[in-house]
Amino acid sequence: MLRQLKKLVRYLLGKTSELGDLDTKVLLLTKVILDIHRKKNSTAFVMTPLFSLNPIHAIDRDNALEATRKRAGELMKIKDRLMKEKNITREILAEYLPSVSWIKVVKEREGSYISYEGNGRLAAMQQVFTPEDGIMVEVEEYSFRKPAKIIRRMNRVRRMNGLIGKK
Repeated sequence: MLRQLKKLVRYLLGKTSELGDLDTKVLLLTKVILDIHRKKNSTAFVMTPLFSLNPIHAIDRDNALEATRKRAGELMKIKDRLMKEKNITREILAEYLPSVSWIKVVKEREGSYISYEGNGRLAAMQQVFTPEDGIMVEVEEYSFRKPAKIIRRMNRVRRMNGLIGKK
């Protein structure tokens, strides 16, 4: 438990540059992430199609847009290799798109995941590749005994960010 708490504190400290952008949707996102870590049943690394991954929030701040552009540029350098391999593993992510954590997701339904960590990296990959490319990405999936409440909250954040329509 202490190790998980330390990881969470490191994650939150890594987000301090975003404090100036605090608003209701950021506060709800923070609450959702805390709930995910607190209520998870298990985690596992899985390979999933790139375009089955849906971000929990928009990439719309200047610093995030710039980071996404740089990441897309790094991917372009190895695009031919990735098109042949069809897999973007944790090792490739760590080497070319380093971050403090893996791309973390919750399965919304079969063939659809909501990414709550790694959305800038996800945006960069989805800029460089198309659904037809068939690229698979290794992500860390968080599982729950009863995921409905978490998924509902995640989709509320997505609605607040204009990523899905109003109910």
